[in-house]
Amino acid sequence: MRGSREGFTLVELMIVIALVAILAVIAGLNLHAYALNRNLKTAARDIVTDFALYKRKAVSENETYKITFDVIGSCYTIQKGTTTIATKRPSSFGECIELMSANFGNGRTVHFLTRGTVSPFGNVKLKNSRQSQATIKVNITGKTYVAFDIK
Repeated sequence: MRGSREGFTLVELMIVIALVAILAVIAGLNLHAYALNRNLKTAARDIVTDFALYKRKAVSENETYKITFDVIGSCYTIQKGTTTIATKRPSSFGECIELMSANFGNGRTVHFLTRGTVSPFGNVKLKNSRQSQATIKVNITGKTYVAFDIK
């Protein structure tokens, strides 16, 4: 009769290591998808913050501000009168984020007026490499809404 067996065999250890490796790969892929979608949400919220900030500044400084979206260049420019304040890129939150469209009346420029209103109202759409989308809508009163289509 054999003595008592203690410990694990090499085959048992190899099976456990293989299972842990498979779980790590699955978790890594899900983490990457989460990071891409999180970056899209952050970029959309940054645009919403800019809308609110320059609406407030237009009222407090009695100056008109405007934000012009360049879909081809995937960026937007903030101006006070004719002076450019900043140019921002949604891709600064992740290289896979791009500006899909910007529709404000017949153009791509939204004006923040001294009365606290917006002219013309419209929307901006962003997407990432997973084809998730964010739609930012601004109404005539300057209220913004964000809708996400996460994939």
